Amino acid sequence: MLREPALHFFVLGALLFGAHHVVAGDPRTIVITPGLKADLERRFRDDQGRAPTVAERAQALRDWQRDEALFRQALAEKLDQNDRAIRALLIDKLRARAVQQVPAREPTEAELDDWLKNHQRLYETPKRYALEWLSFAKASTSAADERAASQEKLKSGVDARSLGRAHFGAKLTAEEVNERLGAELASQVATLPLGQWQKSESAGELLLVRVDEVEGGLPPAAELRPRLIIDCAAALRAQAAKKELDKVAAQYRFQERR
Repeated sequence: MLREPALHFFVLGALLFGAHHVVAGDPRTIVITPGLKADLERRFRDDQGRAPTVAERAQALRDWQRDEALFRQALAEKLDQNDRAIRALLIDKLRARAVQQVPAREPTEAELDDWLKNHQRLYETPKRYALEWLSFAKASTSAADERAASQEKLKSGVDARSLGRAHFGAKLTAEEVNERLGAELASQVATLPLGQWQKSESAGELLLVRVDEVEGGLPPAAELRPRLIIDCAAALRAQAAKKELDKVAAQYRFQERR
């Protein structure tokens, strides 16, 4: 039997297995280090705001041991493979690490200008126009003359409320102006000078309109700049991280099978 090749093969295999066991250790043996215990205690302090008791320290270690054993068993059974959720989680961890490894820097003025140009909608609110207006029914043959006379009085400083006509006021967006007073005024309202009565009209009325105030739009530059710096710097960092991830992906070859 000592001359049988099959026996030699099994003996050699057993020796190799034993050698691997001695060198690599039992895969089911989990080493608990002082560093691990210190980390568990630190986590407890962070969560509870105090040091753990002896019993709590022991329970935290038992919880970790159970979770570590389950984790290793799941890997041994290859439960991490072909799982979309785990795949996405690992990819996200690589992306997050890539971002953390990119040094942060403050954007240049040109980069800030370019960022604002392409992302202005993130920072502005819809403009609202504080309007006053007088209306003159187009059905009246004297509507144009009445409007002209009223405009002259308003230019001379007469209070619109003293003209004996219905006087309206509201804060409206351009869209609301279109719905309430017509497309012509909606197209004009952004360019009308403040504090001056101007002619306009709707489908059924001639109008005299004054813009008293404009709210919304972009915040003042001094208020906007800190937000721009934070957002632009984050975007630049993400772009740099993407380049590093592209380098990782470039190390792999992809082959299509038919």
